[in-house]
Amino acid sequence: MKRLLTLLALCCCSAAAAAETPLGGRWSFCTDPLNAGLREAWYAPGHDRSGWDETEVPGCWNTRLEYADYTGAAWYATTFVLPQKPAEYDILLDFEAVYADADVWLNGEHLGSHDFGFTSFGFDITGRIAPGAVNRLVIRAENSFKLGATWNWGGIRRPVTLRTVPRERIESVFVSAEPDLQKGSAEIGVKVLLNGTKQGVVRVSISDPEGRIVARGEARAAGRGEALIPLRIRKARLWDFDHPHLYTVTATYGDGEPVTERFGIRKIEIDGYRLLLNGESVRLNGANWVPYDPFHGNTLPPEIYRRDIDRMKSCGVNMARLSHLALPKEVLNYLDEKGMLIFEEIPLWNKNHYVEADHPVPMRWLTELITQRYNHPCIIGWSAGNEIGRLSDNPDIEGYLASAFRRIRELDSTRLAVYVTHTAAKQYDEPVLFSDMILFNQYGAHGERADEVHRRYPGKPIFYSEYGTKANSEDPNNTLSDYAAMLSSMRGREHLIGASVWTFNDYRTNYRDSGTAATGNRPWGIVDVYGTPKRGFRELQCQNSPLAEFGLTLTENGAGIALTPRGRLDLPAFRMEGYTVRLSALGADGDTLQRAVRTLPVIQPGDKAFSLQLPLPTAGAARISAELVTPTGYAVHDAVQSLATPASPIVTRTESGQEIIRIWFDRGFTADEWYVRYGTDRLENRSAPTIDGFIELPKLEYGKEYQIQLVAVNDAGETPAAEIVRVRTRAAELPPVIRHLAQEGGNIQVGYACDFGDFCYEFEYGTVPEKLDRHILTTETGACNLPVVEPDAQHYLRIRKRLRYGYASDWSPVYPVNTVQR
Repeated sequence: MKRLLTLLALCCCSAAAAAETPLGGRWSFCTDPLNAGLREAWYAPGHDRSGWDETEVPGCWNTRLEYADYTGAAWYATTFVLPQKPAEYDILLDFEAVYADADVWLNGEHLGSHDFGFTSFGFDITGRIAPGAVNRLVIRAENSFKLGATWNWGGIRRPVTLRTVPRERIESVFVSAEPDLQKGSAEIGVKVLLNGTKQGVVRVSISDPEGRIVARGEARAAGRGEALIPLRIRKARLWDFDHPHLYTVTATYGDGEPVTERFGIRKIEIDGYRLLLNGESVRLNGANWVPYDPFHGNTLPPEIYRRDIDRMKSCGVNMARLSHLALPKEVLNYLDEKGMLIFEEIPLWNKNHYVEADHPVPMRWLTELITQRYNHPCIIGWSAGNEIGRLSDNPDIEGYLASAFRRIRELDSTRLAVYVTHTAAKQYDEPVLFSDMILFNQYGAHGERADEVHRRYPGKPIFYSEYGTKANSEDPNNTLSDYAAMLSSMRGREHLIGASVWTFNDYRTNYRDSGTAATGNRPWGIVDVYGTPKRGFRELQCQNSPLAEFGLTLTENGAGIALTPRGRLDLPAFRMEGYTVRLSALGADGDTLQRAVRTLPVIQPGDKAFSLQLPLPTAGAARISAELVTPTGYAVHDAVQSLATPASPIVTRTESGQEIIRIWFDRGFTADEWYVRYGTDRLENRSAPTIDGFIELPKLEYGKEYQIQLVAVNDAGETPAAEIVRVRTRAAELPPVIRHLAQEGGNIQVGYACDFGDFCYEFEYGTVPEKLDRHILTTETGACNLPVVEPDAQHYLRIRKRLRYGYASDWSPVYPVNTVQR
């Protein structure tokens, strides 16, 4: 195939059928703040490790309370015994990712190093171990490599695997798909990289999304080298963000076990100022994602990355430079399945001594990135770095980009070669036109800055790889970012084809400025660090909707749905096919009583507004909900009408301090938000509304008794609480609000609110609520893992804080700790 160019095969991306032995679990662990490990040969088999700690692999050491802020070198050690090895088999030791710099020793022998914390690497250890012998594996990891405002999560962050593989084997499989958009067919090139010496036949078949074989082929091969097998699919089903059809290629070599890879058939092109996906213009919005969780770092359990990706898709995220960080294979698999266009990027940021022509480090990084992720249709481009275009910082940026883009196109001519600039609106002579499209970061003045980039560097489409104005707030009620105003300022420009907000989620940082919260988090997100949506989520969801308007009107026979398509130069703007409207009658508890679904016709940008009538019985319903649903099942726009005012709300607890009162309540489904009326003599004041489970009244008078009435609100009106509660301010400090509390394995996960005046936090917990016999004190802000008392027991916990001047807050109530279900 002319578009399937020479690819480098790394042992870490070997796809051979293998007997795999995971080497995860409890490893010996020791930090090395004095950097003595190399000098004292901690890797030697006879080194005394009796004083070392233990930690989980895979994992990030910064999720441990003891090492939460540690930057530097740390050592890992474990032992394993190789079972009997069959003849003509090799033994491979694979690391999926170690952050950031890694050195590996086996039985005291240095196997090698790796300096890219997001890609896989490995070693052939066939001649270095013997069956039945105890082998000692030692890894030195070092996490001082820093990328922007994100946290440098250190450690063996992805799995380690020992694999026994046939010597005569398929090493890797690469698939290139070239659709013929006129005929509806696709030319498929399958490149199989082999390891071995014997003559044999490579057989390849392709199965469609339903598992039916649609193409077969074979070629003779002479062992080590490659076999290129051209195939053709007569009726190809194309992959895109709304229809992520995936095919499976199966390859065998001789009598070996089959090797499989998934791929999608899609075509990415730049045509003037248009980005074409499968021949159609798409103008798409997205979000940057910091792949992280406070309790797992960036190890990323499946339930975390799936939750975040699902929420991004439901927020209309379809194209993004999704992350500064190269993503794990299983995350890319999920993006392939759900449909999202992303650019994968190597970790170069701002001023960097690697930004020079043919520098071997970024060239190696690009090689690993591309060869290990080649078959994922979600990836539409490779980025050579972020915000590296300032000429005074990187005077050889032109030479670097020329060599980086040459490397990208040598390895993969089917995708875009790009980099991210934040300076193209401020300087001339930046080599931005080397890039296939212009990825631009800008905070504020979005429309005029895009116009300035276009004026200086005409001829190519611009995509806002980051946009925003300022950090939001961890408060879910934040309204600091006006997404409607920002996107409105960008719309209507042919040269500006999409925008990706910074960021989808809040994230931990060691970047200290006014935009970092007291918790140590950067609160730029529309969801918090626990994945809880803020008000901004719905606001951005409406702006990212493929419809400009989506309205609901109740009638005697059901409901009328009004739909207004986007304009041709709107953001977003794309052809909608396979969308449905889902109309639901919901009970007072949110349960679905009745449902009607209507498939929409194909909608093109610029089409006229139209309406639908759907019948729906409303007897017993509390609310009627209309949702715009994508072909992949995500509700990306909704309209809700309540049939009655909300149920009367109930205050569950109050807390008071010197000048503040906190009111807790249960959030009922029939309400959208809540506020309180309050005062000393009468209910003359009104709090701001909240979508949270509590309301705080600050700046009150000390020693005064306040009357407080909670009010629930929905689109049909308001309902006050039946009871007016009375609370007196007093000489006390309120305890921290617990934002997250769960038990997982050997950890109790606690997320808590912080203030800048806090000094430290205390936890008391145990298995009996009346006897909390474990006490831990920490200065760690925002979130931490606490060790459990008994792994399978129910735990209970309370928290308080101490302030900088020594005063302690009240203890919180005792909370039961929920168990995370995997």
